[in-house]
Formats: sequence, structure tokens, C-alpha cells
Amino acid sequence: MKMIEVLEARLGEIRKEVLSIVENQSLSLTLKNIQMQPLVEEKKVLEHTLVYLEKIKNTDYKGLCGGAS
Repeated sequence: MKMIEVLEARLGEIRKEVLSIVENQSLSLTLKNIQMQPLVEEKKVLEHTLVYLEKIKNTDYKGLCGGAS
């Protein structure tokens, strides 16, 4: 699934952005927290989405002929 690749790439970008913020010695801890908060929230959403997409990808869906009981 193409979307899985997109999400994995963005998660890698987020990791790099967070490391960049952490390593920036000119920022106070408060500013670092403020800058990282949206990245952390985005990471949470992407990780949850990735889990569900992987589950969909790995599920063998079979049609139910005649309907479900």
C-alpha cells in the first residue's frame, strides 16, 4: 500500500525534526517542548493509522456468499 510508505516516510521526517530540536542548544526547554508538541501529536496519529493500515493489508478478506448469519 502506497499510504504505508508515505506514513513511514513522514514518521522518519518527524524523528529528524525532533532530534534537530533536541540538539538545538540555543532553545530553552520550554521552547523545545512548544516546538515538539505538534510533532508528537502528529506522530501519535500516524502511528495509530499505520497500525490499522498494516492490519488491513495483512487481512485476507473473503466475500460472504449468501450473507452473514
